[in-house]
Amino acid sequence: MEIHSSPLTIETSRHLLRRLCFGCTLDEAQALVGRQAKDVVDEFFEAAFDSLTPEDPWWTEVLPPPNGSTSNARRVFNQQNREWRDDITYDWFKEMYADRVSQRLTLFWHDHFVTSYDAYYYTAWGYRYKKLLRENAMGSFKRFVRAIGLDPAMLRYLDGRSNTVYAPNENYARELLELFTMGPIGPDGTPNYSETDIREIARALTGYITMVPQSWNVRLYGPRHDKEDKTFFGQTGNFDYDDVVNILFEERSEQIAHFISKKMLVEFVGQNPVEASVTELSRVLLDSNFSLLHTFKALFSSKTFFQQAISGSRIKSPVEIFLGHYVEMGVPPNRDQSTYLLTACSVMGQKLLAPPNVAGWPGHRNWISTNTLTLRWAYSDAILRREMSDENMVEFARRHIQPGSTHPAVDVALSIAEHCFSIPMEWIEVPSIDEPFEGDLHELPLPSSLLDGPEYKINLVKLFLNGLPWYEWNLETDGGRDRVSQYMRRLIQFPEYQLM
Repeated sequence: MEIHSSPLTIETSRHLLRRLCFGCTLDEAQALVGRQAKDVVDEFFEAAFDSLTPEDPWWTEVLPPPNGSTSNARRVFNQQNREWRDDITYDWFKEMYADRVSQRLTLFWHDHFVTSYDAYYYTAWGYRYKKLLRENAMGSFKRFVRAIGLDPAMLRYLDGRSNTVYAPNENYARELLELFTMGPIGPDGTPNYSETDIREIARALTGYITMVPQSWNVRLYGPRHDKEDKTFFGQTGNFDYDDVVNILFEERSEQIAHFISKKMLVEFVGQNPVEASVTELSRVLLDSNFSLLHTFKALFSSKTFFQQAISGSRIKSPVEIFLGHYVEMGVPPNRDQSTYLLTACSVMGQKLLAPPNVAGWPGHRNWISTNTLTLRWAYSDAILRREMSDENMVEFARRHIQPGSTHPAVDVALSIAEHCFSIPMEWIEVPSIDEPFEGDLHELPLPSSLLDGPEYKINLVKLFLNGLPWYEWNLETDGGRDRVSQYMRRLIQFPEYQLM
């Protein structure tokens, strides 16, 4: 793909950080200004690729009570299992804040290789599944496909453990083709596979079982595996699991690359990517032997990604909007705040480790309705009003005051608004405020750059001051901090705040 060669501006820096890192502080965006996108993206991905995987919690080795255990032993384990599930979802928000690139891609793959806690139940499997996503998020897509099908959470979710020579179960084989690798229709409009291909692949995948309560592992149980010849994609043989993956990538590599590239573009660029962009990115994926690291780097440093029309073209997911408040403020969420994030995201339809179905979260416009928009406002308001301390607000606002500024209230009002919105400010419907500015403007005038500038800037400053003379605003006072909080809570109710 053609590289974005212009130095990053404050707007393009924010765009990159919103799409790839859940957002940014003003300082983080300013640090990228003037640099080349390719250098920044390479740096981000190398750091993410090299970041350490957290040490496994001790409870991932704790097995459920064996058959014949007392009801009390089962009750205690079930209670612990629920507590451990809370732990990994709470910790996930902290990880998203601290390791943003890696975790943003992990969330993307969670919405692609979908499983749900409701099907597999055991938190140890949920942890292993999330760990598998993170460890493969920037690796080989072929290796990723090979690993995910033998993940115990996936085996439970799509009935792989029920797939036997005596009663083949086609669920995983069908989703492997339809949702995980190539989709039903190829780029030329012809079918990518047949029902016969699905049935035969299902036969090749027979025999895998989970070992609970003896262990958390998966193994092939020979008597349940179909050892007869199977025929799919024009090849015949006594194929097994590894053969399925190898043949998929031998016979349908072009279709797989096209399907996955389009999914990446839909997620990180826009809902309707042009075919030329899909073709370009799929060529990167093919030429790199399905290296996700290489492909993501090409995408996020491309002219396609940095088109002006792209910024603000997506509706934020619940995770993006609610975690984004913490990222914009520069506040790592603690345990209580992560608990609130989990609740807010779950109520708004993005429950981590439990997407609604195998197709994942519908996303984009499906996140918003007349009912959910008011709920979004309520949760965002609560995060800013209850979860952010006075010190958080002071530090946030201070970043938006120019050094040596003579009009800090004007700086804060305009800079915060510019930082929070993904589209040009002149496109935003800022409410018109007819009342004049208060105070002695003859002795202490507002800057002519404001008064002679666009009307939206005047209205934003009025919205921030809310009748207070500009020279009476002081960030170090309770009233000054409250003014910042109230202003932020007003901005999040602009419809345009939902965009990224």
